[in-house]
Amino acid sequence: MAIQPIPDSVPNVTTVPQTVQRRSFISHQRPLWLMWPSIFLLVVIIGIPFLVALYISFLRLDQYTLRAWLQAPLVGLHNYIMALTAGNVVGASALASLGISVSFSLVTTILIMPIGILAALTVNTRYRGRSVIRALYLIPYVIPTFVTALVWRMMFLNGTGLVDRFLAALHLADVNTYWLLGPNSFWAMVITDTWASWAFIYIMVLAGMQSISHDLYEAADMDGANAWQKLTQIVLPQLRHILGLALLLSTLNHFNNFTLPFVMFGTPPPVQADVLPLNIYVSSFQLFNFGLGGAMSIITLIIMLIPGLLYIRALRLGEVNV
Repeated sequence: MAIQPIPDSVPNVTTVPQTVQRRSFISHQRPLWLMWPSIFLLVVIIGIPFLVALYISFLRLDQYTLRAWLQAPLVGLHNYIMALTAGNVVGASALASLGISVSFSLVTTILIMPIGILAALTVNTRYRGRSVIRALYLIPYVIPTFVTALVWRMMFLNGTGLVDRFLAALHLADVNTYWLLGPNSFWAMVITDTWASWAFIYIMVLAGMQSISHDLYEAADMDGANAWQKLTQIVLPQLRHILGLALLLSTLNHFNNFTLPFVMFGTPPPVQADVLPLNIYVSSFQLFNFGLGGAMSIITLIIMLIPGLLYIRALRLGEVNV
């Protein structure tokens, strides 16, 4: 039998898969190019300033060496030691400010968590006027922090402030209680931030409640569960991930709050309200000790990364268990 030759019109079967593969590779790689502008902005806005701050933290950089900061004397870990022991000359050390910031963030978060959950529970079910109440709940959150701090500063004024007059009328405190000086300054900051930020927990909890299936509530009603049992057995277990994220974000936000204490107390603030961001500002831009301020900034970044990494690890462990 004679072997028939392959006609010339038959396409080359070896080139077609290569073309398809090349087009598929290009199509899969194309979305990655859309990330380059974002990556560039992250490098310019976050990466480069971080490297500069890290480099500055090892220098003796002040108003005398700022002009030639690249040639400033290298002092190693001296700024970090000074930050944790002595600090600046008009305020607390970084270690003391760290304790104040941690206390402030934890106390404020503990106070706003039940307030936000209770507020979400009041508007979770349908009734007349619910939309108006939802809008009213957002008022403290949408007011700028600068305005909130100014208003509460006037309310905490000694003798003439609304807080002193109200507490004196109830015979709970003296009319000359000092809220903006001394130990009470910490609690003035906590009260102000609690009023301004509880709506954040309310928003996240309400969004989580709206996603809970009504079948769970109907099954609980069939079993004869009361409102407290529904809250503890259905709502809170379903919201554990949202509450964990809200707890983390709220704590970090309060820990890094600069505007509120800066406007309420000015600079230098009382020692009891000398939070870490405000201490960094005073050290860097009022005392011109940029090396010390850079060391405090790096310490702050490391501290803020710890709870975030722990939360991410907890989420991964939860996914593995599921």
